[in-house]
Amino acid sequence: IDFTGYGCENCRKMEEFVWSEPDILPILQNDVVLASLYVDDKEELPEDQKTKIDLGDGQIKKVKTIGDRWSLFQQVNFNNNSQPHYVLITPDGKVINTPVSGYMPKEEFKKFLECGVNFYKKNK
Repeated sequence: IDFTGYGCENCRKMEEFVWSEPDILPILQNDVVLASLYVDDKEELPEDQKTKIDLGDGQIKKVKTIGDRWSLFQQVNFNNNSQPHYVLITPDGKVINTPVSGYMPKEEFKKFLECGVNFYKKNK
């Protein structure tokens, strides 16, 4: 999962300078299913999907837009609300390795991806 945003400069830097590298792009194209979830997407959800979530301690979060949905999903499930934030999960939703955040060197991102791909291949 790629938690991203339309206004996220570090997300664009990762895409331009890391994802496009010849030893990274094939992994993204062939070995993983990339789901980019935009936490700042302002498109309104249909009325039947709008909701309120109780975060505890008296915090109620209204979920009115697609971005609200993905932002809250990131916060609740991965205890993080920064972008970019990358999470590798199995098809049944189990986290494979430690998620990573922010702009990072190509080699660090490649190790993250390869760790997840190797885990999945050994355990499928």
